[in-house]
Amino acid sequence: MLRKGILLVITILSVFQFSAFSFEIPKSANSDIRNTTAPRPNSVIELFNLIDPVDKTEVVEEAGKKTANTEKKPSVKDSMAVLKLLNEAQPIAHSDYKKAFKLTNEAMQIAEATKDKELMGRVQNSMGNLYWFSGDYTHASEYYIDALKNFQKTKNYGQIAECYRNIGWIYLGQEKYELSEEYLLKSLNLNIKIDNKERIIINYDDLANLYLTSEQYEKGLKSCKKAIELAEKHHFSEAIGTIHITIAKLNYELKRLEESEKEYKEGIGILSKSTNQSYNLCLGYLGLGKVKNDQGKLNEALPLFEKAIYLGREHNFPPELAEGYYLASKIYETQNNLGKAYDYMELYAQTNDSVNARNNRNYIQEMGAKLEYEQNKMQIKSLEQEQKRERNFKIFLIVVIFCLFLLGFYIYRSLLRKKKDNQLIAKAYQEIEIKNKDISDSIEYALQIQQARLPHIETIQESFPEFFVMYLPRDIVSGDFYWFTETENGKKIFAVSDCTGHGIPGAFMSMMGIDGLNYAILEKRIESSSQILNHVNKFIIESLKQDHGMGKNRDGMDTAICIFEKDLSSVKYSGANRPLWLVRNKELIQYSPDKMSIGGNNYADYEFNEITIPLQKGDSVYLFSDGYPDQFGGERNKKFMTKNLKQLLLEITHLSAKEQEAILQTSLQNWKGSFPQIDDIILVGIKL
Repeated sequence: MLRKGILLVITILSVFQFSAFSFEIPKSANSDIRNTTAPRPNSVIELFNLIDPVDKTEVVEEAGKKTANTEKKPSVKDSMAVLKLLNEAQPIAHSDYKKAFKLTNEAMQIAEATKDKELMGRVQNSMGNLYWFSGDYTHASEYYIDALKNFQKTKNYGQIAECYRNIGWIYLGQEKYELSEEYLLKSLNLNIKIDNKERIIINYDDLANLYLTSEQYEKGLKSCKKAIELAEKHHFSEAIGTIHITIAKLNYELKRLEESEKEYKEGIGILSKSTNQSYNLCLGYLGLGKVKNDQGKLNEALPLFEKAIYLGREHNFPPELAEGYYLASKIYETQNNLGKAYDYMELYAQTNDSVNARNNRNYIQEMGAKLEYEQNKMQIKSLEQEQKRERNFKIFLIVVIFCLFLLGFYIYRSLLRKKKDNQLIAKAYQEIEIKNKDISDSIEYALQIQQARLPHIETIQESFPEFFVMYLPRDIVSGDFYWFTETENGKKIFAVSDCTGHGIPGAFMSMMGIDGLNYAILEKRIESSSQILNHVNKFIIESLKQDHGMGKNRDGMDTAICIFEKDLSSVKYSGANRPLWLVRNKELIQYSPDKMSIGGNNYADYEFNEITIPLQKGDSVYLFSDGYPDQFGGERNKKFMTKNLKQLLLEITHLSAKEQEAILQTSLQNWKGSFPQIDDIILVGIKL
């Protein structure tokens, strides 16, 4: 009685699922939506064998004898109708799930009406593929196993092999690699037995993808070697292109970047000539982009990621699309294209959210046990047992129908609740987007204000023709700034400051620093570098109420200030934690600052020192914040360091200001690589 009950539950649940979702994309309560790392089919000829043409007669070899399939065939009209529907569903399996499910459900109704196991098996296999593509491993497993049972009855070994293959992919998605290998090898051996060359090539490629996912890379390369030998022998060009992509992925995991690049290029060259290899071509562009990215060739990697993004968007490949957005965003961030980087990171988050879900790792094992159980049960059935258990069966049927009614009511209530929650989430998301736009607009406007407070480069170059400034905010606005003026008596005053923090807090401090310098120099007309720092120090402490002893505010700034004589014969320098470097005759002389910041303390009466430095023609003066030497990068992700900056300046000091700036920019970018900028950067050079 228990076995009969189990069979009834399975049958009724299958019918319920089919009828309740006949025109929607089915998703069960345990539906498992694949995440971005879950393996996807990379078959040689197609993503999945949705439809195999029906042979007029199917004859297979078994135990040395030819056995013809004598199962009663459906009418030609029914067979043609089913095949037409499946052929219409196949091309839109990725782009329009809803329509593909609708067409396949119509094919299922026709096949079930014929009661032809061969036709039903083909539709069930196609339905399993659609569920697999939508990420519902639970329903995919059920349909694959149902198809396998029907093909075992009709002894269609080609389709049995395909079912084994599909079950192998399900196990691979559950990371049960030994079971996946077992079923993929079953499919391979059966295809070898019936000499189906195309499917043999696909089987070897499937095994290579299994070994890629399970990190058995050398075994994967061996499988690819067998696959490509067969493909080249039988002139399957698309197969050759796809296998090159698989070989490239294996070499990439083995850190063989040159071999991986070569294989990717060969695969892309072949697949780009085909019209139905968008998925594998997308994988090719994505993989080659990662190789270029690892080689540090970011300008070559970015167009490849953009091509992968285009294919992923056009053909609905969410995991690949999400990865493409993420990798491209990182490159745009490195190139300081923050707007593009931000847009792509948002698209990555949206795409990634749509493919993340719960894992269902135990279900396929249960379905395998169910298949074995039902196969054993078929051997022991008898008419007498059926009659004896008829009464209990009816009682059980009533209980099951009642439970299904309760389940349907619960699902209906859950859907209503979920719809309401989604509406609330959508409204909240819209409000967040509006606020984000307001904040972004405000920051952009703050940037315009800050830039307006900085001196014009052309004005400085009128006094110092050989002048350059590297000004690189970490965020949109900066906590570093430079200041310049020329007094009525011809003295040239220049300052470089590094305020506490960066971004918006740093920008506020920079505004206060600029106001302090304006007040001390332009209004008070102070022309002593030490007295200017003394005045600005007192101005910051009083403005931020740091002299009240509350101990909460420690914001300030490190500053170096220089006052050049009109004839540039000497310069007076004072520093608050920022030095002055003078390069003369290939020697770098460092003038050390006071170990005291402007503000950030309660020493309003502190007196800064002043150093008078004689100058010569050909001297180079450098002022800078700590952003450049503190930038992380290189092979070991360490700081650039002050000593390396000194050496670099000694090597380039003989060049023009424009050439020095270009070399400093390039050196910083090469050092930083893919690492983010950690602080605002300012570096000023004046060549006399």
